[in-house]
Amino acid sequence: MKLRDFEIGQTFTTKPVTVTNQSILDFGHQNDPQYFHIDEEAAKTGPFGGLIASGFQTLSIVWVEFIKQDVLGRDCLGGMGMNQIVWRVPVYPGDELSGTFSVASMKELDQVKGILNLDIKVFNHKGKEVMSCETMIMMKS
Repeated sequence: MKLRDFEIGQTFTTKPVTVTNQSILDFGHQNDPQYFHIDEEAAKTGPFGGLIASGFQTLSIVWVEFIKQDVLGRDCLGGMGMNQIVWRVPVYPGDELSGTFSVASMKELDQVKGILNLDIKVFNHKGKEVMSCETMIMMKS
């Protein structure tokens, strides 16, 4: 979709994805090797009482599902950044995550491109918001 095709408040919802124990371990070892992401035994005595997903994994899970919807498609010229990343609730093995991507604002830069701002919220299967952030994406006008 081109920037002009979006509407303020328009929301895209991702399908639920179950977070597995193995996916937490794999992502943790590769990207965020803190003990509560990679060591099940040590995590039991940690602040969360068990293994939890990295916040970056949490975001990645819903981002992949959003991209699969092909909303941005070939009109996307790249990401510009993220703001206000907040991890609110730990994500445990077995949690199902889904995300909402809502158009917060749009700004034409010239006749060729503009900036699409999306508010992202991630929820678990209990309806609790586990994280939120804002992202800025350069789009064809």
